[in-house]
Amino acid sequence: MNSETADIDMNDPPRLVTIETTSRCNARCVFCPNNALSRDKGSMSTELFEKIIEDCKQFPLYEIEPFLQGDPFSDPQILDRLEYIRGHLPDTRLRLYTNAYGLNERKADRLASIGLDDLTISINTLDSARYEAMMGIPLARTLANVEYLLSDRIRGQLGAQITLRMTCFDDTSLHEQDEFLRFCESRGVESSISGLYNYKGHIYSDLPVPSYGCEHVTRLDILVDGSVTLCCMDHNGEYGWGTARDLSVLELYNHQVARRYRDLHRTGRREEADPCGTCNMFWPLLDGLSPEQEALTRAEFEAYVVKNVPIGRRRPSGSATLGNLHSQQVSIGRRTVDS
Repeated sequence: MNSETADIDMNDPPRLVTIETTSRCNARCVFCPNNALSRDKGSMSTELFEKIIEDCKQFPLYEIEPFLQGDPFSDPQILDRLEYIRGHLPDTRLRLYTNAYGLNERKADRLASIGLDDLTISINTLDSARYEAMMGIPLARTLANVEYLLSDRIRGQLGAQITLRMTCFDDTSLHEQDEFLRFCESRGVESSISGLYNYKGHIYSDLPVPSYGCEHVTRLDILVDGSVTLCCMDHNGEYGWGTARDLSVLELYNHQVARRYRDLHRTGRREEADPCGTCNMFWPLLDGLSPEQEALTRAEFEAYVVKNVPIGRRRPSGSATLGNLHSQQVSIGRRTVDS
């Protein structure tokens, strides 16, 4: 332990640890920077993965998610890794996020035997042509995989709350959104419609940067090589600190850089936190606040939602259209960060 990680606060552990077991993805979504990563793509070593899981046994971890910039089912070892997490962190909620394109029947059978607590599937549209333009993969295969997963036998064994997610562009019609909502209702799953995140200002979105703190500072995100990144919006790890190869999960979460970010977000100084002052991630930070601060943040979030409609059914407007995002270049330059 060094001076940068000396003060380990066992009363303030990360609420969520995300592990990028692979940075490869089978899709090419226009709203995601995965296809423009400036770092090498690959899979996490078994040794490093198991070391991180062992680290997580040192404290009460609420949730864990083996996902960050790649799709989990592009990782040949993902099912083994999920089983390993279940065996070593039985009291931790296990989440997974996927486009389901690689979740075939054989994998779904085994996934069901392992079990999950939360599964989110990125669908985005039920229009075949628009889906392929948006994600670069055919919709029919994805829907076939989803329908099998939602069969009574598999779904009952899986035990997860299942959410289908739609990223809403400024030209996503109300008909398209309603069709998605009807599909979710008819299958008995949760639905989630969300506006575009701007990835620290690199992708255009008409949603403004909130003034309140962001919940992402109370999680720890670990890239495929073990490097810590600020959050899922920091796709190349430009603002990260330290590596899980050398430090424990708790040491990384309590690093002075991480503590500084949490302090700025918890004290209403988000605009001082680079790059958070240019990022429109809108989910609010509530952990570690006083009752008065929490009440104020909830009120600010509710006002943001009413004014900007970042979640739920929304009317088409603005210029963050599918066509515009196709022509947009994601900034992938790196910068040197003092640790």
